Amino acid sequence: MSQPRKGGRGGGRGGGGQSREVQISKALSLLLRHAAEKEGLKMNTQGYANVADVLAWRKLKSLKVTFPEILDAVATSDKKRFALLHIPSAEQADSKGQATTTPSKVTDREDEGANDTEQSTTVLSAPPVTQAAQENATQRALSVATSKEDTDPSHFLIRATQGHSIKSVDPASFLERLTLSDEPQAQPSVPATTPSTSLPDTVVHGTYHAAWPLILASGGLKCMGRTHVHFATGPSLESVLAQNKGRGDTEGDGKGIEGLDNGTVISGMRRDAQVLIYINIKKALAAGCPFWRSENGVILSEGMAITGKEGAEEKEKVVPLEFFDVVVERKAGLGVLWEHGKVVQELPQDLAGRRNPKGRRVPPDGEKGRGRSK
Repeated sequence: MSQPRKGGRGGGRGGGGQSREVQISKALSLLLRHAAEKEGLKMNTQGYANVADVLAWRKLKSLKVTFPEILDAVATSDKKRFALLHIPSAEQADSKGQATTTPSKVTDREDEGANDTEQSTTVLSAPPVTQAAQENATQRALSVATSKEDTDPSHFLIRATQGHSIKSVDPASFLERLTLSDEPQAQPSVPATTPSTSLPDTVVHGTYHAAWPLILASGGLKCMGRTHVHFATGPSLESVLAQNKGRGDTEGDGKGIEGLDNGTVISGMRRDAQVLIYINIKKALAAGCPFWRSENGVILSEGMAITGKEGAEEKEKVVPLEFFDVVVERKAGLGVLWEHGKVVQELPQDLAGRRNPKGRRVPPDGEKGRGRSK
């Protein structure tokens, strides 16, 4: 979806050489994932905010972002970072019967220059929906807007599909919880569950050389500033080991690993990840460690409280080392670092002591902060 830009901006670059599309997407991610409360943006427990309110945010106003550009950010996001919902009004929703959730109207915003007259913003009160239903809701909303059936931004709600650090957002209200019962049945007489509800074959967390020793020392993966630890559903362990075999290039770019370096986008992991941590999700679920699936297919977990040396539960949750199946170094050709609960080989100090790629001080695991959007 390509929309004309206001003020002759076109698709030009700015903001440190980033395209306008990237600037808008990053601004939306910042607001909807992390900054809504600080910026005074009204947001419900599902993470939805009114698009009219979002467009009024100072940073988007300074960029002169338009409603069509918001639609474009939703439609063209390579990792499906945003979800959109069309709720024109309670009356229209009832007459069309098209809402997958139950809309309710509350007065929760005031527009400047409106003579102190409060205007209502639609919010949601709804049970969790499936990944497929959420994707369908977004596509319907985009269709309504792009077909000009409804072009009023205040009739649309937008949220980030994952990556929140906002504590008022309740992930259970929009994420799909995974359970052991989601595993496809082996009996031929019992139909297997659909891919959107079955357990993923691969659950892997991508991180960097400098983070791996810290993860070991802390006992596992922690959310830190975010609500969840993020996991991808690829690449497969087999493909990584096959491409990694025999390589020893410490400056290598890992070309050829399916799903990371061949142009394919994997939601939940950065392409430049240096260390891949494969999780035994069945073992983790059986032990009570929760896992969720977001609308864009990212696997998420807040971890679980662990028992300390004196029997007291630690306050900070973690996805423990005991659920790490295999850990692979993929950039320097080292191969397996951890397997079956044991360190197979230490990461060389010259790698562990390096800064993360592109000057990133904080790995996605967030040892010293929130981490960055994926």
